[in-house]
Amino acid sequence: MTPAFVNRRTALAALASAAASLACSHKEDVVVKTGADKKLTEADIDADPVRLLPAAAVGVVYLDARALFASPFGDRLYTVAQKRAPLPAQAGFDAKRDLEKVWVGWYSMQGADAAGVALGTFDREKIEAAASGTAVTPLGQPIVKSTYANRSLYTAGLLGFSMLTARTALCGNDIGMRRALDRIEEGRARRQLPPNMEKLFLDPKTPIVAAADLTSSPLPDAARREVPFLDGVKTISLVGNFDAPGLNLAGTLTYGDEAGAAKGVQNVNATRSMLERYATFMAILGIAQPVKQLQAEAKGTDVTFVAALDGAAIGGLLDRFGDVIGLRGG
Repeated sequence: MTPAFVNRRTALAALASAAASLACSHKEDVVVKTGADKKLTEADIDADPVRLLPAAAVGVVYLDARALFASPFGDRLYTVAQKRAPLPAQAGFDAKRDLEKVWVGWYSMQGADAAGVALGTFDREKIEAAASGTAVTPLGQPIVKSTYANRSLYTAGLLGFSMLTARTALCGNDIGMRRALDRIEEGRARRQLPPNMEKLFLDPKTPIVAAADLTSSPLPDAARREVPFLDGVKTISLVGNFDAPGLNLAGTLTYGDEAGAAKGVQNVNATRSMLERYATFMAILGIAQPVKQLQAEAKGTDVTFVAALDGAAIGGLLDRFGDVIGLRGG
């Protein structure tokens, strides 16, 4: 048994243990009303950034930015962050140096409606001064400054940001950010995540945490066709880390009934078989097959799963398809 295989099993075992608790926690109704009914101070905002996310999120993702950029494919994603940030170069922002944690929530599966909170160390005055001038973003987009809910809002294309404190920045599209600013201004900023998400984001224990509640906003037909095992899924809970072989994921998919869960496992297995069939063809093209392990098991209406992906292979895919995801050029 090779050391790499042992490391992979250890990483997946730890995540599988965390994922097992997700299957229980998604049924609990927990709402923490922190900081309700008052206008938040800067100290309040820095202490609990999650409360800024608008209520009724369809999904939320948490990332430990430092762990992400230190991963085998972190340098490629760092390039994306620097090129896609709605900031001019004069702002002096460096994602690898300045960014610590990020939470992003989205509120519709049919269109772009998202708000995020970034925690880090920001030169607030320098960033705002640069964004208020005539400079453009690395993609050549002009930055438009506006005022909303007594705060400065900066947008470039579809993305924008608002510096809330020297530690916390709001980001997202215009609608999502205005939702969050309304909550701050009107004293309504408190944790209002759906029950299956609340515990996950209270104190993340892994560098990747994600959850979605699709009961009121089902996936589009195109998404279900492309990823068959998501057909019929009601809620999703996921944790992950960047241990060997590079990216490990474990989670729970909850379906409407046991038959849906059984079909979900079949679709996961079919996906694994398809990847194995294409491995040789991908190798001929010089593309490494990144999925080293993919397993799923049905337990009632829940499907628990674990996956291990090779970090070097992910980096290779990012290099090869960089034009598509914005890694190179505009």
